[in-house]
Amino acid sequence: RRKSWLVPVQLVAGAVMVGGSDYVEQELGLDGAGADAGAGMNVRGVTAFFFALYFLMATQDIAVDGWALTMLSRKNRGKGPICNSIGQNIGYFLSYVGFLALNDAESSENLWRPLLGLKSRPGVGLVSLGGFVKFMGGVMLVLTVFVGLFKKEVDMTIEGGDCCTISTDCIGGGGANGRSNEDTEALLRPASKDDEDDDDDEHEIDAYEIGIAETYRRLWSVVKLPAVQSLILILLTYRLPCALSDNVKFLKAVEFGLSKQTTALLSPTIVLPLGIIVPVVATKIWHGRPLRQFMVAYRLRVTFVALVDALMLLAVRSFLGGGSVAGLGPGSSRAVFWALLIASTAFQATVNSMQFNSQMTFFASRVDPRIGGSYMTLLNTFANLGGTWPSSFIMMAIGHYTVPPDCSVGDDGAEVCVGGRDAYFPIQVVLSTLGCLWIYFMGKRVQHISELPDDAWRTHIGDKDDDDGEMQELAKKSGKHA
Repeated sequence: RRKSWLVPVQLVAGAVMVGGSDYVEQELGLDGAGADAGAGMNVRGVTAFFFALYFLMATQDIAVDGWALTMLSRKNRGKGPICNSIGQNIGYFLSYVGFLALNDAESSENLWRPLLGLKSRPGVGLVSLGGFVKFMGGVMLVLTVFVGLFKKEVDMTIEGGDCCTISTDCIGGGGANGRSNEDTEALLRPASKDDEDDDDDEHEIDAYEIGIAETYRRLWSVVKLPAVQSLILILLTYRLPCALSDNVKFLKAVEFGLSKQTTALLSPTIVLPLGIIVPVVATKIWHGRPLRQFMVAYRLRVTFVALVDALMLLAVRSFLGGGSVAGLGPGSSRAVFWALLIASTAFQATVNSMQFNSQMTFFASRVDPRIGGSYMTLLNTFANLGGTWPSSFIMMAIGHYTVPPDCSVGDDGAEVCVGGRDAYFPIQVVLSTLGCLWIYFMGKRVQHISELPDDAWRTHIGDKDDDDGEMQELAKKSGKHA
């Protein structure tokens, strides 16, 4: 029943994007021009629009998580996170980098319009935010129709809504209308050697079978598992030491003079290829050991990558501020500037991809297949929360501890700034120290949960009822044969 959720929700989300594209541009105050643009921003209107859109996409995410678990066989389930990681990187590239490149007035005037043979329009981007939202909403509608028409979901029900048990009653004349259930025949077909790895797969229970209240009761039982509680603690804390690199680094680089055009061009040349290649290579290296991959990436992330980020920002401030990098000549300063900028982007993309891939692989390999979709969504919710709360905290800290310089216009007309304090670099030292402490105290917990058996991640609620049902089914079959 994933498709019955996925298709309608994506159709509604696409319609919201197409129909609300002009509205969101108006509420953001982007329908004006010049100095008046952005002056009429309505925070409530923007919040309402994106709340509705995020609500729909969160619902869609639940369906996708569950469908991915049931769509792939157990032996191929570890490849799901690779698809997830690659897909998210492509989506990130199209929606973030693609929009910045096409919306930037300078890039549009110097690159895209001459390339496409369009008329010159100085100061105006090739696409507006409203136009981009409308276009991507149309793309979502087309892809959703394609999925609705051509992708079939395994039918585990018979007409009338009752769950079809795996028995001879579902085949031939035993169905509600004497209809043959091909999906059930396939399930009952004698297992081949290729299917041996899937023998321990279990049917995922839908909410309509046990009720909404029972579904939430089972999820609460999942949260109370010691293994899950340890994992939640890890997910909620590990992103804080990385918050500067994740949320502030490129904002600070733009503040120091790095153009948005340069930032946009780094992603298609560095971030996107690494986002596709790294998950595949990492899976080959750390096959079956996702949390070891996670810790290797994390050690690099809080130490080496943080150092490269700080050096990059210092180089950007010195080079684009009209000075030299470490007292080098113009040519050497330019080379060091670009080398550090590319290295900072590449290293962060690599460790981010490694950690995301290992996290999703671990989730997929540990969830209880009986409530797989809900289980995956629960873990992803805590993972997303662990990435969002440090963002607000670190932005507040940067704003609180940064002291702007006193600037005045000199006799020659140039602006002269003195004093001030940039909080980025002291806070980075504190966060890197905190990251090392996290590795020391939480590293053993990560290793511990990686060694736990599958049984530690299951609640076993309903196992007795399932066993009784299987015994009754065997008794029925024995009676028929007798």
